[in-house]
Order: sequence, then C-alpha cells, then structure tokens
Amino acid sequence: MGHFTENMTVLMRMLIFILLGSQVNFGVIWAYLWPSLAVIAVFMLIARPLTVLACALPDRSARWKRNELLFMFWVRETGVIPAALSGMVAGMSVAHADIIASVTFMAVLLTIVVQAGSTAWAARKLGLKEQPAASDQS
Repeated sequence: MGHFTENMTVLMRMLIFILLGSQVNFGVIWAYLWPSLAVIAVFMLIARPLTVLACALPDRSARWKRNELLFMFWVRETGVIPAALSGMVAGMSVAHADIIASVTFMAVLLTIVVQAGSTAWAARKLGLKEQPAASDQS
C-alpha cells in the first residue's frame, strides 16, 4: 500500500504542475513580466528569509549556525502548494486569475531553475555539503 500511495503522490504532484501550465497565458506573462519579477524577488530575497528567521530563531535547542540559516534562506520547495492554490483560484473564476496563474508559473519556474540549479553550489560555498570519504573516491 505504501508503494501505491507514494506513486499516487508523485502522479498528483505532476498533475498539479500540468494543470498550472495549462492555465498560463504567455501574453499575460509578457504583459506583467517586470511586476511579476519584482514580486518573485521580494518572495525569494525578503519574505522567505524573514519566514525562516521567524521559524528558526525561536528554536533555541537547534542552535542554527549562520551558514545553515543562509542555506535555508536559499533552499526552496518545488511550488506544489502555490500551484495548487493557483489552480483553485482559476477554478473559482476569481477576477484576474490569469495574472495570478502567470505570476505563480513564473515563480515556480524561477525557483526551480535558479534555486534548485544552485542548491548544491550554495551548500558547497557555505561549507554544508559533505565531502565523499577518501575510500569512496577511488
């Protein structure tokens, strides 16, 4: 049963992204490109770090190091929740749902390309990536 539920979870996540992609109007993306990028930059560079600090600092027992906090500022989720919420907004015929779907699409795309593409690099630069043991390198 566990194998089935894991596979269904993966399929449902893929379906969410397919549905988000089907709601995107590329004309709307071009029309709102710069405001979208500004909103996404605020989320990536201001809102996420503030959220990480608000969640991590009260946890005194974890004793987070500076480089670990910086890494958490950068690491992102895949965007399943924003994509699902965007789909709900589109399904409810909310005003400007096309703009919301387009901004969400851009945010998911940029976080996957920029942040997922640089996560390993950030871990190395912050000294968080474990180096393979000498016996593993042969």
